[in-house]
Amino acid sequence: MSHVPRVYLPGRLAHGVITIDGEAGRHLATVLRIRPGDPLLLLPGDGHEWSATVASVTKAGVVAEVGELVRQEAPPAVVLETWCALVRPGRFEWALEKCVEAGTDVIRPIVTEFAQRGDTPSETKLARWQRIVIEAAEQSGRLFVPVLEAPAPLARIIETYRGALVFGAPTGKPPREVARLLPARGHIALVVGPEGGFSEAETATLARRGGIPTSFGPHILRTETAAVVGTALIRSLTPGMLSSP
Repeated sequence: MSHVPRVYLPGRLAHGVITIDGEAGRHLATVLRIRPGDPLLLLPGDGHEWSATVASVTKAGVVAEVGELVRQEAPPAVVLETWCALVRPGRFEWALEKCVEAGTDVIRPIVTEFAQRGDTPSETKLARWQRIVIEAAEQSGRLFVPVLEAPAPLARIIETYRGALVFGAPTGKPPREVARLLPARGHIALVVGPEGGFSEAETATLARRGGIPTSFGPHILRTETAAVVGTALIRSLTPGMLSSP
């Protein structure tokens, strides 16, 4: 096959025979129609990637022989968190996928004063969001799978967060100027508000906690667009992030 599938298998991998079952196994067997002898790439999510060869395909799953370690990298010096206000489901799911591709390490859905409700999503929805994150990491070649947190009010998250804060604001500093103010190690959170913007109280709280207002350009962006653009800009412009996945 021209495209070698990447499969997320959490946990430590080593040489030997493994069975890929569950949803991953069904996808390989019924959607990709994998066959004995086909190559695979296995992603445990710990910064390593292994080659593998399909040995057999059964109803129970795909049996594969784990080969060599083909890629590895250290964890990023800076952990980039994207805090994105909840928006309509289709748009939020698009933001999940694209923020993973853009390089976020942690995704935190936030509930704000002007955001659409949805702070208590069902287990089914959370499982769907997790699948989107995993599939985006597989597709984009990442070696670390981003952490997806459960939705929570912005005020509650800020109370316990101890890293740097950057938040979207139409009159904020340009990204290149902001990049010079950010640490080369530790956590940086990009906070993206809803289409109605942050409330005065929320803006004041962000500023009081040292948040840096940041502009992502002269045009008005939807929440999901701002999350992706901001994630990509901060990931690329901060020196300490250049070697991250």
